[in-house]
Amino acid sequence: MGKNIYGLLNEVETDFTEYEELELSSQELEQHKQRIMMEVKGMENRLSKDSNRAHRQGRRKSKVWMKAAGVAAACVIAIGGAAAANPVLAKELFSDVFGKLIQNAQGEKYEKEETEMFTKIGENAIAVQSEVESRQDEEGFITTAESNGVSVSVSDIYCDGYVLYFTATLQTENEDLNQADGIVLEAKDGRSAGITLEGIEMEGYSTRPFEKSEDGTFVVANQIDLLNPTDMNLQAVDLKLGEKDSIVVDWNVWNLIGYHWDQWGSNGDYEPTGRVDGEWHVRFPVTIDKSVNETFAINQEQNGITVKSGIKTKAGLVLEVELPDFRQEPYNDPYNDPDLAICDAQGNALQWMNQKSDLHEDGTSTMQIMVLYDGQEDLSFHVTTKDEEPVSLAEIGFQVP
Repeated sequence: MGKNIYGLLNEVETDFTEYEELELSSQELEQHKQRIMMEVKGMENRLSKDSNRAHRQGRRKSKVWMKAAGVAAACVIAIGGAAAANPVLAKELFSDVFGKLIQNAQGEKYEKEETEMFTKIGENAIAVQSEVESRQDEEGFITTAESNGVSVSVSDIYCDGYVLYFTATLQTENEDLNQADGIVLEAKDGRSAGITLEGIEMEGYSTRPFEKSEDGTFVVANQIDLLNPTDMNLQAVDLKLGEKDSIVVDWNVWNLIGYHWDQWGSNGDYEPTGRVDGEWHVRFPVTIDKSVNETFAINQEQNGITVKSGIKTKAGLVLEVELPDFRQEPYNDPYNDPDLAICDAQGNALQWMNQKSDLHEDGTSTMQIMVLYDGQEDLSFHVTTKDEEPVSLAEIGFQVP
């Protein structure tokens, strides 16, 4: 499909004059956004099936998408009431960074994975502005930074205590940068774009480039690992998240280089379009939302491998497992490094988000593994050798309540 549901909404012509325009607080805006995002996700699934059916029956896809646009417009009016029917508000809800990220993923190698990730995280994210407004007694927050004709703005935040996502938009009138497919944050003094949590400079996580979207802006979603955070010296950091309900993030961006993704120089590197040097510093608060996190016991063992427990978060599942020393009998893995996966009932591996591994002196280890989770009840933990002909060492089934 050439366009997603978010892009279609901006093409729908609807007469909104009969609706009353209302001013919404950031909290009310978030409530509307979450309800509509959930409806849109279900609508996309239904419309995808309609499109496939139309293709099989030889009908034009455009008719299916005309129907989609009409339903989407109706969704805005029906779900959001008078406030969501406001055309300015509708544009804000559906032209957000997550919508652009999903649209950018279409046709790419990892379209399915990125669409699933951005949809699930987007459904549970909140606007950074609502975070700032909730801390009116605090100062020094900067959600938009400008330097040398380039602005960088933070938009959305997701944090469940195990992983933190934040989205950002880059806008510029610089002709060289605007020719690019993506903009890379170049290292400065041997460092990548700097992330500081609670005043501790972390190992550089913000390595993803800004990707160009259809409206000419550049967007990105950055992930920060809170399960196993490390500082610039790759030493483990205790952020004491169990004692805090919020943290402050500083994000420093220095040099920007635009690139064409389908053009290469003589040395095989991507062809640059231009460069802008400067300094962009944003600072924003993040609420660590553990309100829906749910821990449950599993305690299933097979072949010396134990799945102890799980934790459901807003968008993820954290599994705690005990692993033996795989160098020993009967495993005989010289690297002590088999493949691990959490699979659904159909055997499909859930998308890996992050992990933490504590290696013990006897070669055994305790791991926490986080995967993207969307409500599946019947799951299994798979351990497989990395041989040319892989051997299954364990397949431990469990249920998520």
